[in-house]
Amino acid sequence: MTTTPGASSESHARIAEGLYTTGWHVERQFVDPVLLRELRAESLARWEAGSFRHARVGTGAEKRLQTEVRRDQVCWLDETDLTPAQSVWWNEIELLRRAVNEALFLGLFSYEGHLTVYPPGAFYRKHLDNFRGARHRRVTAILYLNDGWKREDGGQLRLYLDESGDGPFVDIEPLGGTLVTFLSERFYHEVLPATRERLSMTGWFRTRD
Repeated sequence: MTTTPGASSESHARIAEGLYTTGWHVERQFVDPVLLRELRAESLARWEAGSFRHARVGTGAEKRLQTEVRRDQVCWLDETDLTPAQSVWWNEIELLRRAVNEALFLGLFSYEGHLTVYPPGAFYRKHLDNFRGARHRRVTAILYLNDGWKREDGGQLRLYLDESGDGPFVDIEPLGGTLVTFLSERFYHEVLPATRERLSMTGWFRTRD
């Protein structure tokens, strides 16, 4: 059972400061290497067992499989049915939610998330994380689970820095242990194709429905 130490209060403070000043932040080595290995191993085991499903675009009756937009596969997490490692991660992300709420008063009420796998060549075109007409997702939080990732492997998260989504951008390498956070309804972003499997835990801090 995972008993690794959690992220520090200094880490939480840096993330909150980044969200306040620029709206986004990259925190390297957010989780302990032991926890990272366990989360990666569990994700790969579920992937090999066929527990992932092709991600869809939209919500409700409008949800559609659109492979021209995204080609990742996901496995949703259920708070009532977590592995020991996932429980540790859930606790970590809950502590971060409280810290960000305390610092920024965003009204963050809960967290939802899934495991994500991008097979080689998969991508996700430019998009916002909030569905049309909805504003429940306030902060996106992505923890990368990749081992030994190199720049030539591709798979960068391209974050557009202005609200139009047509201006300057920054490319973020999906290095294992890195947590990327940003304001969900502000930043257009996309996932570039990779040459190997790209794993992450993707989630959102939400306000009340």
